[in-house]
Amino acid sequence: MNHIKTFFAALFITIIFNSCRKEEYNDSYILEEKFVDSVHIGRQSKSKVEVKKFTNLKTRDTFVLVVFYDLKKSWVETKDGYFHHWEQTHCYYFDKDGLTGINAEISDFNNDGFKDFTFQSGIAARGGNVIRTLFIYNPESKNFTLIKNSDSFPNLSYNSTLNCINSLILTGSTTTSFLRIKGDSLDEFARVDVSDKILVEEKDSSGKFRIIEEKIFTGNDEDFYRTYKNYKPLEF
Repeated sequence: MNHIKTFFAALFITIIFNSCRKEEYNDSYILEEKFVDSVHIGRQSKSKVEVKKFTNLKTRDTFVLVVFYDLKKSWVETKDGYFHHWEQTHCYYFDKDGLTGINAEISDFNNDGFKDFTFQSGIAARGGNVIRTLFIYNPESKNFTLIKNSDSFPNLSYNSTLNCINSLILTGSTTTSFLRIKGDSLDEFARVDVSDKILVEEKDSSGKFRIIEEKIFTGNDEDFYRTYKNYKPLEF
């Protein structure tokens, strides 16, 4: 029975690994763009990310592979010494729009001193809403956590005033969302919506949003598109 369990576990791992590599070696796909960093990300010079963007020459379908590595030190008997090598920790496959590049960014999104990683996965609102996929570095596990709903919040940025993440959403109005990282997701706890009036909402203890301020918008066009760094009191 244990042999059967071991066999299926190995088979499952093989399927996941192969699906992650997916079409990399399909003749219909070409490598359009590549990004690598092993200096600034995560544990500096001990973490590594490699991103490859592939496009199908026939269908124009596009996808990216995101691979993370951790620097390991192993004893090599034949050399009578330690050998440093990159060990793959995670590999991700994402469909991608065919319009934008990888546009990788390395920045600290949770103020823990370790650099996190995002890449551009799409764009919306005539170029106004930049969609990014976010990975947060965990120094304890030495791995990157995929923030699963990060692509639901465009124009992500770190907010040092409230030690949170902001998202600026452009539709018919302009909405600043205030977000906290909870596990592998972003949790919205407040928002400021600007149209002909300013509506400020905050999530209460039951998880429902309630209006805490409402007033007429008297700013100019530049103010209309600004990201708020605080919502009580209102501050740009």
